[in-house]
Amino acid sequence: MKRNAIIWGLTMGLMPGLTALAGEANSSASASSNRWGPGTAAATAGYEGNGIGFTQTNTRSGSTNLAQGLSLGFDEEGLSLSTSYAVASRFGAAAAGTLNMAIGLDGSVATSVGRTVADGDANRSVDAGGSARPGSLGRAPVAVATTGGATGPRGTVVSETHTNTRPGVVRAPIVVAHAPRASQSPPVWDRLSSRSPASVSPAPAPRAHETVAKRVVRHGVRRAIVVR
Repeated sequence: MKRNAIIWGLTMGLMPGLTALAGEANSSASASSNRWGPGTAAATAGYEGNGIGFTQTNTRSGSTNLAQGLSLGFDEEGLSLSTSYAVASRFGAAAAGTLNMAIGLDGSVATSVGRTVADGDANRSVDAGGSARPGSLGRAPVAVATTGGATGPRGTVVSETHTNTRPGVVRAPIVVAHAPRASQSPPVWDRLSSRSPASVSPAPAPRAHETVAKRVVRHGVRRAIVVR
């Protein structure tokens, strides 16, 4: 028998009385199978924060058991993403994986991924999950991944996780120093206009030799000399 379930939701804000420093997205998925009957599949997804979030889960059980969880949120701290999956069929290996990422508005990034594989026995179960929270204002982003699995005595389980964090860029304010302006005396016309009409005397006419150019010939070369 095959069962399908899809649950999705949209959340905004917080319940009264709850506060959060930054939005956190989380997800998980698990699946199990055996060769003599139907297996199981389960998934969760959630978002906690004071921004806007989107969550979705999808499960299917039968000959192939599949579980998926997705959570996405955004607030004034940044973006948070968490997605996980798990699949286990009646024959073959069972596998699960997760991806978690947080991106802060200051450029900080944290990622955490994981995967697990269970094989070699009739009974196999795997699970994976994680969470992500952005960071800003001096707080580093956080991303976590967890994986696991189980088999019978003849099987093996291989799990691994990887986490990477990159800090944000702190931009120092740029201070522009302006040199003080030198004191300037008021224009000559302002000074003249402040006097009484009787005290204003006409400017003397320029002397002729100050603006007369005299041409002379010296050694065959014509030159213009200004006599001052």
